[in-house]
Amino acid sequence: MIWASLLLVTLAVARITRLVTTDRIMVSFRRWVVNRWGEESEAAYLAHCRWCASIWIAVPAAVGWAMLTLPLHLWWLAGPAWLAMSHVTGLLSRLEEQD
Repeated sequence: MIWASLLLVTLAVARITRLVTTDRIMVSFRRWVVNRWGEESEAAYLAHCRWCASIWIAVPAAVGWAMLTLPLHLWWLAGPAWLAMSHVTGLLSRLEEQD
């Protein structure tokens, strides 16, 4: 059950990351970021880069997953899960770019 929930949360991180960085529904958010901080800003880069955004989106996901799924003595797995969620999201984004 732990592995299935980790997979589910990881896929949710990938979807939320795609929503924020590329989906049409969030284009006004990305424009606002660019208008507010400039096209060459770190914030604008973060709002458009799936690899970059996924690391921040995965933080609450990994912590929530650990809190709801793991016994207290295994909470250390939240850190590696956080990094894995971000990395899987980045790899999935590369698959979409090839289409």
